[in-house]
Amino acid sequence: MSAIFVTGTDTGVGKTTVSASIARVLIEKGLRVGYYKPVETGVEGIPQDGKLLSDITGQPLEDVVLYTYKNPLAPYPASILEKRDLDIHRIVEHFEYLRAKYDFLIVEGAGGVYVPIKRDFTYVDLIKRLSVPVLIVARARLGTINHTVLTVKALEGVEIIGIVMNGFSGVDISEETNPQVIEEMTSIKVIGRCNFTENPLEECYRSLKGISL
Repeated sequence: MSAIFVTGTDTGVGKTTVSASIARVLIEKGLRVGYYKPVETGVEGIPQDGKLLSDITGQPLEDVVLYTYKNPLAPYPASILEKRDLDIHRIVEHFEYLRAKYDFLIVEGAGGVYVPIKRDFTYVDLIKRLSVPVLIVARARLGTINHTVLTVKALEGVEIIGIVMNGFSGVDISEETNPQVIEEMTSIKVIGRCNFTENPLEECYRSLKGISL
C-alpha cells in the first residue's frame, strides 16, 4: 500500500488528528511520508490543517493544500460564494505527483464522503477516481453507529482498511459497545481507538503507534 484516503463520518471527527498521528508513526518507521489535503476551507491566512501536517512531513505548504477557501463550508458552496472554481483534473494530477514522490501518501478529505467538491462530484467520486483504500474516522459517542454504517454503505465497491474511533470520554455508556456493534454491522475492523484528552494529537499518536497499514 502506497497511499490511503482518510475520510470521516462527519465534520470535526478528528481526521486531521488521525492523519497527523499516522504520519508520525510511519516517519518513525523510516518512510518518506507525504500528506495531501486537496481542499481546505475555513482558512484565514495559513491553512491550519495543512500547516500541522507540513510541519510533521517537512513538505512545503503549497504541496500539501491545493485549494483554500475562507468560508467554513463544503468545497462546492465555498467555491460558489468566493467565485473560484476547482479543477478535478488538477487535483488528481497533484495526487499522482505526490504519490510518485513519497513512499507513503496520506490524502485527507473534508467532512464526510458525500460532501460536494463540485456540483456533481463528491468525495466518494474522488476516492474512486484516485483508486486508493480508505480509512474511516468515526466518533466514539452516541450516534456513531448510524453515521459509520451509512458511510460504509456509501463507499460500496471501495476498499476500506479499517475504522479509527476518536474521542472516547469514558462517560458515554454507548462507547462501551459502539466498536463491537459497528464491527458486527459493517464487517469492518475498528483498528484504532483514541481517547479524549487535553492533548488529542499526542493521545491519538500513542493509540495508533501499533497500527498496521
